[in-house]
Amino acid sequence: MITLIPFEDLEFVLLGADHDVSGFHSSEPELDEFLKDDALDNQNNLISVTRLVFWKGNLVGYFTLINDSIEVRAVEECDREESYHFRKYPALKIARLATHSEYERFGVGRSMLRKIFTISITLSRYVGCRIITVDSKHSAVEFYKKFSFKQAIRTPGETVPLYLDLRNALQRI
Repeated sequence: MITLIPFEDLEFVLLGADHDVSGFHSSEPELDEFLKDDALDNQNNLISVTRLVFWKGNLVGYFTLINDSIEVRAVEECDREESYHFRKYPALKIARLATHSEYERFGVGRSMLRKIFTISITLSRYVGCRIITVDSKHSAVEFYKKFSFKQAIRTPGETVPLYLDLRNALQRI
């Protein structure tokens, strides 16, 4: 029995027209539909970028990233930059993140976040990227909070707005 799939055993691949994603099933049908119906079109139209995650040739997860910003006032005081005089911080948004239902609780989500952190650090070397944001489904809030995401100072609705301050996260590491 598998306990955790090591990060090094996962392959992260940019979604392409040659990928068959029809067999992907997570616990959220909306996320499955996005991958199957919209992800490639959005990528081709420069709206988002989706990476597929494979383990031993099996599609075990995917995540989609977009550019974002977050109001300074939505960030806790301790995460604000005193010398910053604009209304919004530049951010990278996790637009979608899903694990195949057969691979839940094997560390795939954790590994996808690790890859997203790596991408955000690389991105911040080229353009401003202080914050990672996600509009989390209520069922996933605790998952993100385990990785130091905080709830934005905004009223949650259908989703819960969360953020991670990259600078503070890097200082902790």
